Amino acid sequence: MYSTDVVKDNFYITASKSGLESSEIAALKRSIPERVNLKQLKKDESIRLVVGKKSGKSRIVAYKLSSGKSEYTAYRISDSAFYKFDDNIAQANLAYPKPASARLSSSFNPSRVNPVSGRLSPHNGIDYSMPMKTRVVSVIGGTVTKAEYNKTMGYYVEVSGKAGVKTRYLHLNKILVKKGQQVKSGANIALSGNSGRSSGPHLHYELLINDKPVNSLAFRPQKAGLSKLEQHAWTHMQEYEQYLD
Repeated sequence: MYSTDVVKDNFYITASKSGLESSEIAALKRSIPERVNLKQLKKDESIRLVVGKKSGKSRIVAYKLSSGKSEYTAYRISDSAFYKFDDNIAQANLAYPKPASARLSSSFNPSRVNPVSGRLSPHNGIDYSMPMKTRVVSVIGGTVTKAEYNKTMGYYVEVSGKAGVKTRYLHLNKILVKKGQQVKSGANIALSGNSGRSSGPHLHYELLINDKPVNSLAFRPQKAGLSKLEQHAWTHMQEYEQYLD
């Protein structure tokens, strides 16, 4: 599985270099707005593909199309069709929106063993290596329930939302919110740093459901009211979205 560079000019040239056959290109063309010309994308248009293998052949498994102020993200559900989620379903994603300047440096691992002590030392979040003072945003809307310093976590913020969902942001350089403050999803809450027990500048992000740490990159919420088709596409969304960033 791999993600192509963002295509900003002629889509067909990039598709050909990626080893995609004409049937693959036709399947994608059928799923995008007719007004988009794949031979010559406009200045405010771009496409990112996630390409995988099936029976030894390259195939598009997901794509993100930006066109002006609109953005279309679709996931492969059959050999000939893609499925695009509506905004309400897409918003259920609780992974941290990794900025372009960051990289995933440490995964969720509740069974991690300290290599020095040999003792169980769970890693209950996702680490994103990023430059000092990168802006940190809240993944969810809710109430700031903690905004303080801890010798291990450093400066950190906890935001509590609905349905038992909490998010935590550790090792910060500066906190921009106060306890009790209401924040919206996407709001700036801090600047990333290297405070507390940390080996380098990064953000440690935790997702908790009913106070239980869960892997934010693999979390699959139970979506009431989804059709079987939507449930199928939701599974693909969780699998491929990390390659679309």
